[in-house]
Amino acid sequence: MIKVLKFGGTSVGSAENMKKVASIIKYEGSHITVLSAMSGTTDSLVKIGNLAKEKNTAKINEVIGQLREKYSTCINSLLASPANAIAKMENTFGLINDFVNNYKEGKSERGILAQGELLTSFIFTEYLKESGEEAVLLNAPDFMITDNDSKIKKEVLNNRLTALTKQDGIYYITQGFICTNNDGEIDNLGRGGSDYSAALMGEALCADEVQIWTDIDGMHNNDPRYVEKTVPIRHMSFDEAAELAYFGAKILHPATIQPCKDHGIPVRLKNTMDPDAEGTLIANGEASSDFCAVAAKDNITVIRIYSARMLMAYGFLRKVFEIFENHRTSIDMITTSEVAVSLTIDDDSNLDKIIKELESLGTIEIERNNTIICVVGRVDHQQAGMTARVFNSLYTIPVKMISYGASHRSIVVLIDTDHKIQALKNLNVGLFNL
Repeated sequence: MIKVLKFGGTSVGSAENMKKVASIIKYEGSHITVLSAMSGTTDSLVKIGNLAKEKNTAKINEVIGQLREKYSTCINSLLASPANAIAKMENTFGLINDFVNNYKEGKSERGILAQGELLTSFIFTEYLKESGEEAVLLNAPDFMITDNDSKIKKEVLNNRLTALTKQDGIYYITQGFICTNNDGEIDNLGRGGSDYSAALMGEALCADEVQIWTDIDGMHNNDPRYVEKTVPIRHMSFDEAAELAYFGAKILHPATIQPCKDHGIPVRLKNTMDPDAEGTLIANGEASSDFCAVAAKDNITVIRIYSARMLMAYGFLRKVFEIFENHRTSIDMITTSEVAVSLTIDDDSNLDKIIKELESLGTIEIERNNTIICVVGRVDHQQAGMTARVFNSLYTIPVKMISYGASHRSIVVLIDTDHKIQALKNLNVGLFNL
């Protein structure tokens, strides 16, 4: 049975936790283990990249000093013979300084960001070897290679990874998140991309199961950071999981589901801190209940386009969509009327350019600080009363936009972020009686 296990930053965030991870992969019989950087590392490396742009050497040295203390503490607590890992750590900080001293915007930031996963996976592999296990460290950028559209070249991944991991009885360790881009430079799949890395590797190896290990006991019916009474979901469909991940469920990267769904590979969400807990199994099947879970997605920007040219016209929406396509910005929600279009985006990095082009179509209005609330489940359009249960729960919350009918899996509303926590609590009571 081929299993691909991925562990997040908290799971490998200390020597003690790394020992837990080692026990888990031996118990599960992991074929390939995908690791994130130790918790907090990526944020520090992002900071170094920003400081490099500002040429703030003193602050960079301070952040590197904090990382050195963090990693050296872990290494010395984990390894009886730490020399190799200490040397790797110092070499890593040397590479970071090289990227800083020879700063090139974009390239240097990406190179700096990759070092967390590379160092963490090296330390963990050293521990496995020292524990008497046969372990091989794989360099993910050797087989995770993207094309011009930043998509992983699956044929390359399949061929190279299969060749690298063909021998049984070995624990193969590699990095999530990082890759090589089409220009041959070190790059990454974006924050949270380690889940996606694991899914793609599982697909390449025709795995029997992909496991995502975090510090939470599976997917919950609501966000436990804001709602006290939540319950784990033991079984859910790929479609339900995809909706929840896309609309804010932090436990799973949105892109993870599709490769596994396409090949019928079950995804199991587990808790590193409580490995005996059942967790959540995501597999083929239909929704088991009217309402499965609620998720919230913050940092949503509303763009409203007012134009009399929409009235009785065709082709207007095509022009709008082309502008967003040209700037590679996806749209989450959209509603229309006779003379207006309202839509939402979660990435405003190209907003100024988008607005400039949209102004040729009509009057533009921008509104920030919004949250999308997504209610996922078996949304039967023939069943009376489903929307009433949602909106009765939200009767004290001003709702700005509604998306219903696009699928049989969700009801989506847009609200001001200031009302998010109350909305989640209200839905927990109104839909789940919790």
